[in-house]
Amino acid sequence: MSRFDKWLYPGIRIKRWVFLLILSLIVLAVGLSGHLGSLVRNFRIETGINFDAFFYRLQRLKFVDVAIILLAIAGVSMAIRRAYYSVLAMYVPNREKEFINMAYRKAKLRRGPRIVAIGGGTGLPNSLRALKKYTSNLTAIVTVADDGGSSGRLRKDYQIIPPGDIRNCIVALADQETLLGKLFQYRFDKGEDLAGHSFGNIFITAMTHVAGDFSKGVEESSKVLAINGKVLPVSFDNMVLKARMQDGREITGESIIPEAKGVIERLSIIPEDCKANQDALEEIKKADVLVMGPGSLYTSVIPNLLVKGIKEAILANKKAAKIYVCNIMTQPGETDNFTVSDHIKAIFKHTGAKIFDYVVANNKEAHQDILTRYARENSYPVRIDREEISRLGVRVVEGKLFNDGDYIRHSEELLGRLVMKLLII
Repeated sequence: MSRFDKWLYPGIRIKRWVFLLILSLIVLAVGLSGHLGSLVRNFRIETGINFDAFFYRLQRLKFVDVAIILLAIAGVSMAIRRAYYSVLAMYVPNREKEFINMAYRKAKLRRGPRIVAIGGGTGLPNSLRALKKYTSNLTAIVTVADDGGSSGRLRKDYQIIPPGDIRNCIVALADQETLLGKLFQYRFDKGEDLAGHSFGNIFITAMTHVAGDFSKGVEESSKVLAINGKVLPVSFDNMVLKARMQDGREITGESIIPEAKGVIERLSIIPEDCKANQDALEEIKKADVLVMGPGSLYTSVIPNLLVKGIKEAILANKKAAKIYVCNIMTQPGETDNFTVSDHIKAIFKHTGAKIFDYVVANNKEAHQDILTRYARENSYPVRIDREEISRLGVRVVEGKLFNDGDYIRHSEELLGRLVMKLLII
C-alpha cells in the first residue's frame, strides 16, 4: 500500500476532509469553467493587457455562479483547516490551536544569537532559564568537580562524571518544565541506598551505561526532556578542586572548600592538564555571546576556566560579547567581604588574562529584614565599586537583578533583559 493510501486508514479522521477538499475543488472548477475561457480570450496582449474586456466579462458573472465559487472556496479552506487540526491532534492533543504560536516562537528562537553559558551549581540554571526566552541556540558548559551529595556518591560508585549540575541544566533548558522535569528533580528521602539521590542523577547514570559513554548519556537524557539547546560537560576527565588558603592550608574537594572558613589564595584543579571537551571548545569558538556566572566564584565559575583549552578558546573568539554575571550576595567561605571588582580580580588572576569585557551587577538593595536574615549567615550584598572596575578595563552594566521575596536570587526576566541589552549597545 502506498504512503498516500495510509492516510485513509480508519481512525485517522482525515478521510472526510480529503473528500470535502476534492468535492470543493470540483465545484470550483465547474463554477469557473463557463467563464474562464472567455476571460482568457479577452486578454488581448498587443501593446498591453486589455483590462476593459477582462472587467467587462467579470461583471457579467451571474449571482449563482459567484455564490457557487465562494461556496467552493469556503469548502477548500475548511477542508484544509480541519485536516490540519486532525493531524496536529495526534501529536499535540488538546493544544492544536496553540501549535501555530508554538511554531512561530520556535522559529523566532532559532534565529536568536549563539549563546554559550559557562558555570555550574544553582547559578548556571538561572542563566539558562533567563536566556532560553531569547534563543534556542544556547549551550551550557558545566563544571564537573562536584564531589558531594548524590553526585559524589554516583561519581565514586560508578566512576562517572558527577551528573548533578548537568541534570539541573537539562531541566532548566526543557521547553516547559513539566511533570517530567519535576520527576528529574525528585529526591528520594527513604531507603539506605536511595536516600539523598535525585531521580535525574540515577537516570543519567543509567543512560550513560546504556548509551555507552557519558556524552551520549547526557545527549539521550536531554532528548527525553526535549530541551532547547545543548548541555556539555567542560571535560570528561575526573576533575578534583584544590584550594590553597591564605593561611597556608591546602583543601581538596569541591564540597569541603567552602567549609574551610578562610580566604582562598589560589584555586587549582587535579589533574592540572585536564583537557576540555572538544564539543565545548567548538561551541565557544562559534558563540556570539559568552556568559560566565552567576554562581560560586571558586567552585562553579573559575574551575571551568582552568580546564586546558577553555581560556584559549574564549580569548580566540574576537567577535563574541564576553560577560560575567556577578553574584548579588557574598558567599560565606568563598567570597567574604568581596566587592564586584574583587570577583573580577580573582577571575583575571586565575586565568592570567582579561577574559571578559562586561560585568552585570545588581545595584538595588533588598528589604532590611531580608538582609538581616542573610547577615546571620554571614552573607552581605556585593558592592559595586565602579572606579576600581573601570581601572580593570571592564564595563559594568547594572540594574535590579532580583524579585522581591524571601530569598535574594537572580530573576530570570531581569537577568535576561540586562544580558540581551548588551547586544544592542
